[in-house]
Amino acid sequence: MSIREEPHFKITAADLAAWIEQQGADRWWSVDGDPLLTGRIFVPAPGDELAEDLRKINRVLLVWDKHQRPDSRGQRIGPSDLDGLVNRLGDDIPPGPDRPLWCDNRILNFCWEGKDIDWDLIEDLETTERIRRVLAEEAKE
Repeated sequence: MSIREEPHFKITAADLAAWIEQQGADRWWSVDGDPLLTGRIFVPAPGDELAEDLRKINRVLLVWDKHQRPDSRGQRIGPSDLDGLVNRLGDDIPPGPDRPLWCDNRILNFCWEGKDIDWDLIEDLETTERIRRVLAEEAKE
């Protein structure tokens, strides 16, 4: 079933960009299923680049309400509301010392207003950590 048919909210691409920047410009993200974004940028991409492209697109997005509240019928939300809609890739994996880093990747489900294609924005903690290590090593040299 499409996000348009499920409980959802609306958010502007600029507000999503602001939320991504609040997470850290050096945090990396992947996009799964959106030909518009993946046609413009290589993924995974750092947050600042993704935010820049979202602002250029300048459209309204529908974001899935993971709580499935029947009163979620396309009300406009802002960046601060997205934290309450985030899932984690490993939500079903019990905590423990061997839990992989990817389990903590955040995921949000979107579609562009007026379009039928649902897509996911997925945090990429592995790439974020790898790039941070490389930059730290370069800074030591």
